[in-house]
Amino acid sequence: MSLLTEQVKNNIKSFLPKFQEWLKSDEAKQFIEERNNKEKETIRLLDEANIGKLTELDFRQLIASLWAYTGFTNKDYVADRILKSTDFSTIKSELKNLLYGDKPLSIRYDEFFEKVKGIGPAGVTEILAFVKKDQYGIWNDKSRKALKMLGLEEKLPVEKYKISGSEYELVNDVLKSISKIIKPEEEYDLIFVDFFLYYIVTYIPEKEVAIEIEDYSFDHDEIVDMLVEIGNGLGFEAESEKLIAKGARVDVVWQAKIANLGILNYVFEVHRAGSIDSLILNLQRAKNNPTVQKLVIVANKKNINKIKEEVESLSEDFRKSLVFFEAKDVEKIAELWRELSSILSKLELVKSF
Repeated sequence: MSLLTEQVKNNIKSFLPKFQEWLKSDEAKQFIEERNNKEKETIRLLDEANIGKLTELDFRQLIASLWAYTGFTNKDYVADRILKSTDFSTIKSELKNLLYGDKPLSIRYDEFFEKVKGIGPAGVTEILAFVKKDQYGIWNDKSRKALKMLGLEEKLPVEKYKISGSEYELVNDVLKSISKIIKPEEEYDLIFVDFFLYYIVTYIPEKEVAIEIEDYSFDHDEIVDMLVEIGNGLGFEAESEKLIAKGARVDVVWQAKIANLGILNYVFEVHRAGSIDSLILNLQRAKNNPTVQKLVIVANKKNINKIKEEVESLSEDFRKSLVFFEAKDVEKIAELWRELSSILSKLELVKSF
C-alpha cells in the first residue's frame, strides 16, 4: 500500500515546476552550498571512526551550527543546557548508538531521548539527516507545516513537536516516498526533500481562514522551547522548568539583571489542558517572589477567556500582574525571529568561534 495518496502525489507534482525554477536562483544556490558545507562538517565530526574523539568544543560547534537553534543569539546557552543535564561521555556514547547502533531506529531514537536531555527533536533529526541523508529526514516546525500543506495530516503526526521513534520511522518512510517523486532516478536524499518542504512553506501561501479559530491545538513543549528561544534572543537569561518560589515550578522564566535594580523575573505558564485552578494557584505562589514583575499565561483564545473569568473574583493586585499571550502569536514571533536571526547571521557581524 502506498504511503502517499494520489491527491498528495498530485500536490507534490504541482509544486515541482516552480520549485525547479527557484533552484536556479541565487538564493537557492546559496542554500545548497550551505547545506553541502554543513553536511561535510557534520560527517567530519560524527563519522563512525571519529565520533569517539569528539571534544566538548566540537560538540558546542555542532550545536551552534544547527538550524534548530537559529533564533538563539547565545548558542552557548543550548550547549550548556545539554551538558549540564547529561554527562559528556554519555552524550558521545548515545550519539554513536543513535547513528550507528544495531537496534532498530525506533528503539535507538527513544533511548537517546531517555538518556540525553536538553535537546529537542528538531536538533536531533537534523544531526541524523546530515550524517545519513539517505535514511533520515528532519522533523521541525517548517517540515511539519509543509507536510500538512501537502495533505499528510492524517498520515503523520504533524501537530506534534516531540514524536516517538516509531513515529519518526514513519516520517522517514513518507519522506523517502516524496524523494522518489522529486528525484525519481536518484537515491534517497532527505536533505533535498527538506529543501523542497522549506520551499513549500516559505513560498506557497496557505489558504486563508475566513473565521478566527479560538479552540485551536498546539504542542505544550514546543511553545515552552519557543519562549526560551525568544527570551534568549531578546537578551534575557531564559530557562524552562524553573522553581521560582516555594511550591511554584513554572514553565519558563525570563530573567534580567539590571545594575541598580537587581534581578527582574517574568514568569510564563503554558496552559493547553488540565485544571485552571491549579494553574492559578501555581501563579499565586510564583507571585510570592518579589522579583517577579509579570505572570504571563500562554494559551489558545478559548482557554484565555475561561481563565479571565476564573480570575475575575481574585485580588486586583494579582489580576494586574497577569498578562495573556496567545500560543499562535508565540509561534508567529518564533518564526519571524528565526527569519531575522538567519538574515543577520549572513552579515557575519559577530564571528562564531
